[in-house]
Amino acid sequence: MFSKGHHPVIQKTSKTIFWSSILHEPIACFIPLLPFILLKDLHATTLQIVLLTMLSPISALFSIYWSSRISTLGEGLKKNFLGASILARAPLLLSLIFPNVWLIILSSACYNLFSRASIPSWMEMLKLNLPNKIREKFFSIGSAIGYGEGICLAILMGSLLDHSLWVWRPILALALIISLIGSLVQFYMPLREGKSICAKKEKYSILTPWKESFSLLKKRKDFLRFQWAFMAGGFGLMMFKPLLPQFFDQILMISYRDLMIAFSVCKGLGFILTSQKWSQMMQKTSLSLLTSFVLLGFALFSLFLLAAKIHLNYIFIAYVVYGIAQAGSHLIWHLSGPFFAGDRENSSSYSNVNIVLVGVRGLLGPLLGGILGTLLGIEILLTISIFLYFIGIASLNVSVPTTLKTPISQ
Repeated sequence: MFSKGHHPVIQKTSKTIFWSSILHEPIACFIPLLPFILLKDLHATTLQIVLLTMLSPISALFSIYWSSRISTLGEGLKKNFLGASILARAPLLLSLIFPNVWLIILSSACYNLFSRASIPSWMEMLKLNLPNKIREKFFSIGSAIGYGEGICLAILMGSLLDHSLWVWRPILALALIISLIGSLVQFYMPLREGKSICAKKEKYSILTPWKESFSLLKKRKDFLRFQWAFMAGGFGLMMFKPLLPQFFDQILMISYRDLMIAFSVCKGLGFILTSQKWSQMMQKTSLSLLTSFVLLGFALFSLFLLAAKIHLNYIFIAYVVYGIAQAGSHLIWHLSGPFFAGDRENSSSYSNVNIVLVGVRGLLGPLLGGILGTLLGIEILLTISIFLYFIGIASLNVSVPTTLKTPISQ
């Protein structure tokens, strides 16, 4: 559909991207519902819900131990991806046979750990098969397709669960099976032959992945500045996230209907309508400028949340803006590994740094935000987040190389 006239491998890769986006979306839609299901159906305690929420980003700290062992191309790379995909989903299937709150919490942590661990392999597979401009185009289209599907699935799943809560078990089982099929589609995607980029055979220890990440950041100052910008922006978002339910309920007094419209429809429309524009911009402008636009979008999101105290309609504008910024963030975060790696390096090393820093932000951001929010209030916290976004923009210093000048295979 989008790849007519291209090399056969490019055509097959584009189809794989689109089909995998469609097949992985049901489980991506279901996972955020787990806290509500555990609370209502399995009567989980507040402590258990907090642990479930915390383990999602923290699990990224451990995914690096799986993905850091990627050192071969071809079948070894694909097996690494498939192994992580199976380990992410198998525990959740097991938890359906023995429905226990603690088992589901552990299974959810495994899902987050290994689904993130599969990302570096998948990004390297795309880097081998697709030139950078085509890669950005197809990836953004696939993301938009998945997001559009997600809006419909969220409404459908919500309606089914409102009618009969017990149906979460067959829904989860079906979503996991469909997602496994999606992983198999990715596994059987043909790979172009590439130059084997192997890690040096050194003694491996628990600190090895961390040392490799710090060494990479020390060596690549442009990548370090990029990570500082994303770290500032990520902290800005994660700090006020735990206080949003209270802000919506007690301060804005927004209805569930309006909240679902903001979360699903407004955010989804912002994402879908601009994802292709972000892809086009990534081909023509510098990554630093593009990242600055993303951070500026998140700053506007915080600003419109503050404005919602004046008029509730600003909440809808806020989530349209959030969807627009997230479309750019999603594209940049996933493709920055292949972008910085170029032809001479394995992109998984760069993707590993992206993933592990998600864990660092998840470990510290909500905790710090909860403390500051309790002391200062969410309005001050939203204001602090705006300053953090601009600190991230300033840290880029227009130093990240432009897309057109980066030595990525054409």
